[in-house]
Amino acid sequence: MRIVLLVSIASLLVLFTTGNALADATAESFLHQPASVQQTAFAYDDYAYMLQDESTTEPPDAAPSEAPEPVVGETQEKSLSVDVTDELGSCASSCGQCATRRSGCGHWTLPQSEALACRGIDVGGWLSGGLYSNAHGASNNGPLGFNTLGNGFTFNQLWVYAERATDTGGYGTDIGFRFDYLFGVDGPDDQAFGDGGWDFGWDSSSDYGSAIPQLYVELAYNDLKVKLGHFHTIIGWEVVPAPENFFYTHAYTMYYGEPFTHTGILASWAANDRVTVHGGWTMGWDSGFENLNEGSTFLGGVSTELTDNATLTWAFTAGRFGDGSFGADGDVYMNSLVFELALTDRLTYILQHDLGDNSDLGAGDNEWYGINQYLQFELNDCWATGLRFEWFRDDDGTRVGDAGSYYEVTAGLNYRPCEHLVVRPEIRGDWFDGVAKPFNNGHSDEQFSGGFDVIWSF
Repeated sequence: MRIVLLVSIASLLVLFTTGNALADATAESFLHQPASVQQTAFAYDDYAYMLQDESTTEPPDAAPSEAPEPVVGETQEKSLSVDVTDELGSCASSCGQCATRRSGCGHWTLPQSEALACRGIDVGGWLSGGLYSNAHGASNNGPLGFNTLGNGFTFNQLWVYAERATDTGGYGTDIGFRFDYLFGVDGPDDQAFGDGGWDFGWDSSSDYGSAIPQLYVELAYNDLKVKLGHFHTIIGWEVVPAPENFFYTHAYTMYYGEPFTHTGILASWAANDRVTVHGGWTMGWDSGFENLNEGSTFLGGVSTELTDNATLTWAFTAGRFGDGSFGADGDVYMNSLVFELALTDRLTYILQHDLGDNSDLGAGDNEWYGINQYLQFELNDCWATGLRFEWFRDDDGTRVGDAGSYYEVTAGLNYRPCEHLVVRPEIRGDWFDGVAKPFNNGHSDEQFSGGFDVIWSF
């Protein structure tokens, strides 16, 4: 497994060298807001659509093009009968044209009434599932978070949402909302397990369950937005919704060291075009509306664009973790620092550092911390490749379960033949520096694993 580490480091050096060379020759770069602040997927399409926009932009002096007059008797509506097989095959065989054809590549959306559309209400979702297994042939994949089931297919997420996003344009008032429903293997992990309330225990079997990870109202006034209700955290880089992550599996820091959801109030103020400030009160971590664990924490942070191609985000939570009724006890402080750099219009580097401390327990403090590094490179309009290297330290064995350092290297691909479809194959190597043997059903301190999933959005 040490060979895997050496290979990963070498790969990082090669990619950085390539990225710096490309940066010198690049006239324009892209940047997307980190998922820790705005729940947004890796900006895979930015490069493709940037090329498309550049190739179709008319000169300033050019006369506006006239739209062709419709033929009498010809319908203006697109047919609902789309030959998905033909479209998929055409896109897959000509990746260079995917960017210009994605919107019509067999894409299907939930039917929405005209009344909903006129009110700015969007309804959508996705289905995700895949195969994942370890080289040990063990019955589970050890402490790999969501992918703990071993050697078989898992249906991860059936996700449906309804949303009206607020948009004042910087002036005036607006009101919106968000509702999410989740079913699948990932369901129990996105419930309000922090205090045993709200949707906790909505399980249909030992592995599958349902959750309502978000239910909130959002009020907007000029450049200020305020969420009231149950919402996903602003901490960290990786998130629970599958389409918003590059990799199928997750980092230890995300699964074991960070909250998933909060219930409370969170204000976000765009101070200017480059700085956004967040602050609010929440009922601890992963809690429902009842606050059965008596949690009381502050959630806040700031995100700033350092340059046109670099952002830095710091988010933290601090306060009373709980009274011990449902596991969380004492005081907690946890922060995440995320640095994102667009090295070129195709290559992005992300550095994340997490630090957490649980104190006032009567028997010593619990501490955890780690560093994640990501490289994500767009090969062309359909393919992207990524690399993740992580070190996560569980000082007292209270987060993962065994005290020590957890390391992992993950290499993967994203294949997007169409806008609504992505396939994410990956291979992963894990090893543990400590006394315990967390892999192979307690018989090994390292593990090689791999698999893939498919996400279909609607």
